[in-house]
Parts: sequence; structure tokens; C-alpha cells
Amino acid sequence: MKLKLLLATVLALLSLSTFAAQFSKVQADQVPSGMPYNIKMPPVTDRDQFTGKRIAILASHGVEEPEITLPYQYLTERGAQVDIVVPSWTPQGIVISLFLMPHLWVTADKTFTTATNETYDLLILTGGAWNSQVVKSDSEALQLINKHYAAGRPLAAICAGTEVLISAGLIKGLTVTGPSYARTNLVNAGAIVQDHPAVISDGILTSRDPNDIPSFVAGIDYLLSDM
Repeated sequence: MKLKLLLATVLALLSLSTFAAQFSKVQADQVPSGMPYNIKMPPVTDRDQFTGKRIAILASHGVEEPEITLPYQYLTERGAQVDIVVPSWTPQGIVISLFLMPHLWVTADKTFTTATNETYDLLILTGGAWNSQVVKSDSEALQLINKHYAAGRPLAAICAGTEVLISAGLIKGLTVTGPSYARTNLVNAGAIVQDHPAVISDGILTSRDPNDIPSFVAGIDYLLSDM
């Protein structure tokens, strides 16, 4: 009996040793989670530039912080009304991340369901790996996006948010840009992909990543001024 117990203990220790050799805890100083982005935004020159414009930013948990906070700040500082629109299963708000690290709670204004009956001048599709996976698989979000675009109103997608356009069935034949990891999917869905900071095609603006946000908001300027 004692021999069996000893053998079981040895095997358990060997198992733990094997596990520890394969998996180890990530230490705080090993990866750059939470790293700040150095993005220089244009100064405000006209606080009424977007007065009367209404914009929705679609997002879920895990959205990359600058892809939601900087467009929100840019638009509201210039007079736009901006709604944060989230999945119906998290109506109170979402957690946004700063390069893998949960960073801020964002209070929601509407859900994908309640926003369906609203009229927006522009929808913004944000990035962040988890966020975009949720949005592109949410039927209510896709319904909102398609209804908006079918009415002749523009869309803007950045980073992984460009893949939401695939699920919405809007990418075929468009000239777009996007993050390097998404370009094969974009091409396979029928898009013409370019490596530029921002591209506008048929009323849809796309950008590659957070570092392109100055070009992204310049594209938003163009879309809203053309309405």
C-alpha cells in the first residue's frame, strides 16, 4: 500500500514537472502589455465641424483602446453626437484593452438591437482581436451595419474591424486596407487590398492599425463632409 502511494506521489510530481516545463506564468516585465501608443492627433480648429452629425461606434469587450477613445474624442470635440453601441448581452458597457491589458470600462449608450431603429451618419467598426470576433459573429450587429449601408450612409473600419465587413457581406469588389494578418482573408473575400494608412472605396473607409488613426480621422472628415 505504501509502495503504491509512493509511486502515485512520484508520478504526480513528474506530471507537475512536465507541465511546468511546458507552461509557465507570464511575468509582468516579459511582454509589453499595456504599452502606450504614441499617436499625435490633429488640433481642434472648428468645434462645430460635425455639429448635427450622429455617429455610432460599434464595439465589444477587448476593443483596442485608441481605436475607440481617439475617434470618440476627435468627433465629440468637433461637435458630433457619438453613441457607443455594444452587444445586447453586455448592455451596461464593455472593457477596452491597451495591447492585451484590460484598461478602461466604457459605458454603453445603446445595444446593437436598440440602435437598429436609430439613424446615424456614420458607423465606425473598431478593432481588437476579441472585440472584432464578437461583432462579426453578432447577427444584430450585422443587421445594423447592413441596414445603415443599404441606406447609402458610410462606414469606417480600422484594424481587425475590417474583417467585420467580410461577415457583413460588403467587402467583395472594394479596394481596402487592413492589418497584415487580415489581408489574406480580405483578398479571399473578394477585396482589392492596398498597403496604405487609409483607403476609401464606395463609401467605406478602412485603415490598417492604431498608428494610422490620424489618417483614419482625416478619412472620416472626408466622408462626413461629402454628405
